[in-house]
Amino acid sequence: MDLTKVHFTLNVYLISFERLVRDIISTLCIRKWRQVEKENVVSIEDSMLPEIIRIQAEGFETKSRNGIRRYSKRLRKIFYVVLDQDRVVGYCIYYIKPVLSLKGIKKKSVIYSISIDKEFRRKGYGEKLLRESAREMGVNGITSILLYVNVNNIPAIKLYEKVGFKTTNEIKDICGLKETCYEMELKIL
Repeated sequence: MDLTKVHFTLNVYLISFERLVRDIISTLCIRKWRQVEKENVVSIEDSMLPEIIRIQAEGFETKSRNGIRRYSKRLRKIFYVVLDQDRVVGYCIYYIKPVLSLKGIKKKSVIYSISIDKEFRRKGYGEKLLRESAREMGVNGITSILLYVNVNNIPAIKLYEKVGFKTTNEIKDICGLKETCYEMELKIL
């Protein structure tokens, strides 16, 4: 086996291990999660999964469907769905990331994936989804929300800025190979 294959294989294992640790930490952090009443925003139910996968597929050509399925089982308390008259029109999936600080451990959440059905974009559903889920995050001690967005996705960037996210960094290869993304953060507490 040549060195390139070994490096690639090790990288795949490292990414899988990192994802496993992240999922375990997130699961532990949401054990005592308090849900608040949200207008037209609910936690995922199994019956919603096919529609969410369809919305993800139309929004992200390269994203794996496995993450959606995994998070719908493990992190359903922080897997939010926005509805329009009982119709699924979008979703937002988070995971929890503990961060060491001078004051101890702070809990930040990271948006794993967010998308709104093409038919319902620019009608306020993305903003409602972000604001309602951020409010619940604050109630549960989350200090800020992080997300990564392609620098060319201007409509999404404008939405995030409208909600209060600020660009904190520019990162390559996190949103896709040879792609540049902004890291954006919304401070809650």
